[in-house]
Amino acid sequence: MREDPRKNTRRPQGDGNIQRENDRPASGRSPRGFVLAPSGGYPAVAMPIEIHVASRLSRKRCPAALLSRVARHVAASEGFRHGELSIAVVGAAAMTRLHRETLGISEATDVLTFDLGTDARCGRLEAEIVVCADVARSQARQVGLGRSKRAPARHAQLVRTELALYVTHGILHLAGYDDHSRRRYCEMHTRENVLLEELGLGSVFGPLAR
Repeated sequence: MREDPRKNTRRPQGDGNIQRENDRPASGRSPRGFVLAPSGGYPAVAMPIEIHVASRLSRKRCPAALLSRVARHVAASEGFRHGELSIAVVGAAAMTRLHRETLGISEATDVLTFDLGTDARCGRLEAEIVVCADVARSQARQVGLGRSKRAPARHAQLVRTELALYVTHGILHLAGYDDHSRRRYCEMHTRENVLLEELGLGSVFGPLAR
């Protein structure tokens, strides 16, 4: 990106943490309502938005191709037509430092979104989204799969879905969504479910009572 968010005096979009505690799992699903997607491709969306995915983590921990596809689909669905988006995949230590520098909280969080000139009214997306691979792995373990050697592929898919959720969440904040009230919380997470289902990743949140 042309601007380093760490030098930006503005605060990240949202509060740096996806609200989950009141979500109710859907019937027949694992906790938090995860539905594993069947194998297959993702919708191809052609649009003139530059998307960059960067990480110092291993390729296994940073599914760059998936995150790029997710970002393109969500951005197009929310009416963004041009601009530039950088996605940084980091570990817990780097996220903790950034969270402390931007919001004064000394712990890792799932996603931080930096608006670098986005204008949803004219379809321009200019931002950086930072997602934490370690938080995604931790959340996948909480779903109940843990590090079971019997289902490593399933666990890995849940981690990828978590990271896809974080990117989706960040772009929705840039599009004007927030989760500060119960009504808007439900609207935002319902939209996240729809977008992830369109991508073949399945719903993340169970039924949301308004």
